[in-house]
Amino acid sequence: MALDAVVEDILASSKGKIAEIQSQGDAEVARILGEARNRAAEIKSRKETEVANAIAAMERREVSSAHLELKRSELNVHKDSLEKVRAGLIESLKKLPKKENEALLKKLLTPYNLKDMKVYSSKRDETFVSSLAPNYGGNLDILGGVVVESMDGSLRYDLTYETLAREVFNSHMKEVSRILFG
Repeated sequence: MALDAVVEDILASSKGKIAEIQSQGDAEVARILGEARNRAAEIKSRKETEVANAIAAMERREVSSAHLELKRSELNVHKDSLEKVRAGLIESLKKLPKKENEALLKKLLTPYNLKDMKVYSSKRDETFVSSLAPNYGGNLDILGGVVVESMDGSLRYDLTYETLAREVFNSHMKEVSRILFG
């Protein structure tokens, strides 16, 4: 019977070691699972932050793009409106009554010594301008106004209605835009 006691003693000792090993294994498994869960939580948190940042950046780009497109559309509307105003100005100059047109032509020519200059005009204004300028140079394909040129051609003053309207319009573009669009 002593052998049975030794066997039981070995079995009891082995069961204790097995239980201890299992307990250590279970603790190691729990530790590894805890670390894995912590790493997974960190990775999940980092990825959520990255996704949130990416979404915020995308929203900022989209909003910025929408604002830019809106501004571009607004500027195109303003440009079209200003072009209509400019076209209206040209149309008004085309329909300028004869008396006002002649007064304007006379005023344009006043600063020049016409004896030393050639003067060009539109076909419509030829008779009037040639009566003022002894050196009438001929007709130009212009809306109105005159071109005054030195006899040798070294100086040329473009006083056509088209040029004057463009210069006035360009120099007053900000003011016109402010009046039209606030």
